[in-house]
Amino acid sequence: MILFPKFLKPFFLRKEELIRLGSIDDGGYVLPINDIKNSDVLISLGISDNWDFEKHFSRMSNAKILAYDHSIDSNFWISKFKKDFIKFLKLKIFKPKKIYKMIQYIDFLFFFRLKTKNKFFLKKIGKTNGCVNIGEIVSDHINENEKIFLKIDIEGSEYEILDQIVSIKDKIQGLIIEFHNVSKNLDIIENFLKKIKDYLNLVHIHANNYSVKDANEFPEAIELSISSIDLNNLDLDDVREYPIKNLDFPNSKRSPDIKIFFD
Repeated sequence: MILFPKFLKPFFLRKEELIRLGSIDDGGYVLPINDIKNSDVLISLGISDNWDFEKHFSRMSNAKILAYDHSIDSNFWISKFKKDFIKFLKLKIFKPKKIYKMIQYIDFLFFFRLKTKNKFFLKKIGKTNGCVNIGEIVSDHINENEKIFLKIDIEGSEYEILDQIVSIKDKIQGLIIEFHNVSKNLDIIENFLKKIKDYLNLVHIHANNYSVKDANEFPEAIELSISSIDLNNLDLDDVREYPIKNLDFPNSKRSPDIKIFFD
């Protein structure tokens, strides 16, 4: 049994208030439906070759979408096409999903280039030279009264921008963030949640079963869903089992999902 610290215990929302957006496996997240409806802008930091979440979000709201990822340049797409094409020729499996993988760049262009309200930026997020920070994104692209939904999966660089998130917490409708190298950063995560709790609170948690585990079997990557929803009538979730049946699914289909218990 893996015991998670109590500060990672979410507030309780009824199952019908939650929805899963994105992929059925890695790239899918559980969040409150109202956060989608009440967001004017989705800022997505880190997408790689999976923007299912962004497409699903777009279908459920009128939000404009701003996506940032420095890793998916032209070399990325060329290499990906070659690899997928060779795999396709070797396996000779004529499944729609396999064909889609080869022509995925067309879908990328359509969603981020042809749809005028969506924009993609080939930029790295952080606070070092050459990076763009969240404050710059907000000042350049967000109107004063617009509410933001933030989705962050930037492979460990999330710790560089936690102070930037805190600085705009009053503008955030909802936040999904994947934390990596969790065991050595628990104090930082706890401190971050304390700094935003007057505006934002944890409403869902999921452990990524792709991640390695530390010596105590604690997963090194966790996905947190954080919301500005009114918590006046809500209590910490002492009854629900995590993962939530029919909402949570394992990131990797090759391994069972990780059950979460709280200290």
